[in-house]
Amino acid sequence: MRKNWLCSAFCALFLLFLLVPGILTLVLGPSEAGANEQLSRAPQMIKAGSVNYDVLSDACAYFDDHFALRQQFITANAALTAALFHESASQDVILGRDGWLFYAETLEDFEGSSPMTERQLYCAAHTLSLMQEYAASQNCAFVFAAAPNKNTLYPQYMPARYEKSLAPSNLTRLAALLSREGVNTCDLSAHLLTQDEPVYFKTDSHWTGFGSALAHDALLAALGRGDTLSQEDFTPQPHLGDLYEMLCPAGTETEPGLALSRAHTFSYVGAVHGPDDMTIRTICSGQTGRLLMFRDSFGNALHEDMAESFAAACFSRAMPYDLTLLEQEAADTLVIELVERNLSKLASQPPIMPGPVRELAAPENTVPAQLTLAQKQSALDGCVQYTGTLSCDSMDDDSPVYVLLDGKAYEACPTQDGFSLHAPAAQKIEVFVVVNGTLVRCAE
Repeated sequence: MRKNWLCSAFCALFLLFLLVPGILTLVLGPSEAGANEQLSRAPQMIKAGSVNYDVLSDACAYFDDHFALRQQFITANAALTAALFHESASQDVILGRDGWLFYAETLEDFEGSSPMTERQLYCAAHTLSLMQEYAASQNCAFVFAAAPNKNTLYPQYMPARYEKSLAPSNLTRLAALLSREGVNTCDLSAHLLTQDEPVYFKTDSHWTGFGSALAHDALLAALGRGDTLSQEDFTPQPHLGDLYEMLCPAGTETEPGLALSRAHTFSYVGAVHGPDDMTIRTICSGQTGRLLMFRDSFGNALHEDMAESFAAACFSRAMPYDLTLLEQEAADTLVIELVERNLSKLASQPPIMPGPVRELAAPENTVPAQLTLAQKQSALDGCVQYTGTLSCDSMDDDSPVYVLLDGKAYEACPTQDGFSLHAPAAQKIEVFVVVNGTLVRCAE
């Protein structure tokens, strides 16, 4: 009897324990998202006009993401895991030395485990070259800058079990190709490493306010301007790191980071909800020039500094880059900022811009290729977007792609698996590449 009673009591306590999250949710309400989480939506019996037979699994996913005190439980688990095992409880965050946190998506770059192919590197560099050429045709200055991963600048704080690759990084390899292509490039790594103290937050994946000012100065110098925001006064301000929030969504620990002492003088144009907005426009009295800047999350701080140096500025997070904004914004300066871990996107997401007209010599021969062509309406007035997948075993890694449209030649933006071209509609389409230094026609 005693054994049966203990067993029953244990089962009752276990069931009660399982019911606790549900009871707390009924009393306290559902938990909200933490940091940049994308939580499951509420289950629906009818979805897309028909019965949703996955409603029970959808309900489980919803409850897993919304039960009460979820963020507090996650935070407690992270603290316990770090204290007992010195491990991160989040697959997106790496627990480094001396309290440093790193974004797990940068690990491939750090270890060199998935380097960009030679073709990808060429596509990225040459596409930037074509963008610079188009900007010049619009009387617009151009500069490209890659924001280095945090562990690129501070590898000494990575856990010992991760070994930094001795091979040249994607960033280094791309820089060499950009130099060969004549692309105006700003080496942010070199400028940021001039400082004795770290210019990235320990618990965030991004630079501090002072690091952003250094990046601003480097970009303006690359554009031939002498603005030196980093020479002004900076004061420590508390900062809640994005990596810390991902690891401990209910945590409140901050770290000091240098921020510009004075208030910025620019003004926003229209409603701005936050630095992550897809498009932000600013004006600044007393300044000259009009800026179009394509940026990522590193521009959350940087856009404020860049806005200080231009009479008008437009900051866009959109990718592919839409260069029709140059004319729309009447820009005289184009800046591209992209974080190191996303450099491969330059080879897979070609920009929206008209393809340049080229003069082609008659091809010497025709080579077989796996070629598929597609057409769709372009975002450019009077144009069609021609896209294609292209596989040719003998094609040079650094081969440009030319498209002949009714006898008129255009250069397409090369991609890692083909090309993209915005040009007028045509009836006859031919594709040309370079094989062993010789222009050839691709035959399907």
